[in-house]
Amino acid sequence: MPKRHRSESSDDDDDRGSRRPCPRCPPQRHVCVVLDDWSKGYGIYKLDVDGFDGDPHDADLDLRAERLQDPPVFRLQIPDGDGHWASFAAAGTRIFAVGYSDEDKDAPVLVYDAATGALAVGPPTPVELQNCPRLVPAGDKVYAMDRRDGKDHFAVLAPHGRRGWAWSRLAPPDAGRAAACHAAHPDGRTVFFSAHGRGTFSFDAGTEEWAWRGEWMLPFRGQAYYDGEVDAWVGLGRGGAAEGRVCSCDVVPPGGGSAQPPAWKLAEETLTSQRSIAVELAHMGGGEFCLVEYRNTRGVAEDVFAEHCLLYATTFRLRYDKDGALRAAARRALCYEVRKKSNTFHWRAFGT
Repeated sequence: MPKRHRSESSDDDDDRGSRRPCPRCPPQRHVCVVLDDWSKGYGIYKLDVDGFDGDPHDADLDLRAERLQDPPVFRLQIPDGDGHWASFAAAGTRIFAVGYSDEDKDAPVLVYDAATGALAVGPPTPVELQNCPRLVPAGDKVYAMDRRDGKDHFAVLAPHGRRGWAWSRLAPPDAGRAAACHAAHPDGRTVFFSAHGRGTFSFDAGTEEWAWRGEWMLPFRGQAYYDGEVDAWVGLGRGGAAEGRVCSCDVVPPGGGSAQPPAWKLAEETLTSQRSIAVELAHMGGGEFCLVEYRNTRGVAEDVFAEHCLLYATTFRLRYDKDGALRAAARRALCYEVRKKSNTFHWRAFGT
């Protein structure tokens, strides 16, 4: 947590609750990891990435694995078993938890602010989004798409006056839940979706209209992020030699109409291990990223579920070298011992 400094005032009546971080000190950077390591639900942990000092090439880094801070900064209680699920997304410093259970179909969306520690209670998830929605953050909003009763559904959760948050139903995309990846445009109002066999679409939040952009697909798996330092979308590559590798892609203009596929390139460095079971990329801004890998411990095969496992977190800076190649520099790593109670929930990692 950020260190806090006392006021220089010696007044005994000074309100100690008003202490603030030193304005001359750079803000600490964190990655929030969501794990299903609790018998009653999920925990959100903060990783202090400024404290990473390990060499990512160190083959014995796991022998010095650290434990996550206990207790976590937030716990979400959702009963285990059939008929229960939870999905998570992050927009800015806020982490949205959308949960569902057969016993509580009116469960509210919870919004945890990793910067302030504040918790807001949002509205219940609309019934048409209670199957297993795909959550798509963009700006300060979270879009959700789902398929129920043979129909596609699309809605947005956005700030709404004193009520805090409200859902608004929108026209569904042709891509629906089949979307393989998505990326928010830096204009703050356009979101791109790519779906196998359907190409790429964009949604304009201002006009609430969809536009088909072409038969091509963005080269990512899951979410990609715009980073101004490299002026590109950055995410994890999809398919073939690109699978799981850091990838940058030119930003497509927000205007409608068909377009040629954007140029993209892979980072020269391979940041993941052959022991990786799953990988997520967290964006911290300014060309800073954190790659988080889920691995089994030594001696346990990758295709075997194990309650006790490892998280490898590697921070790096993306830059283009003089030849235009994408490079991942200033890499630092740390390994954590973690628990995972089931193989039905995919852990999440977010830059905050």
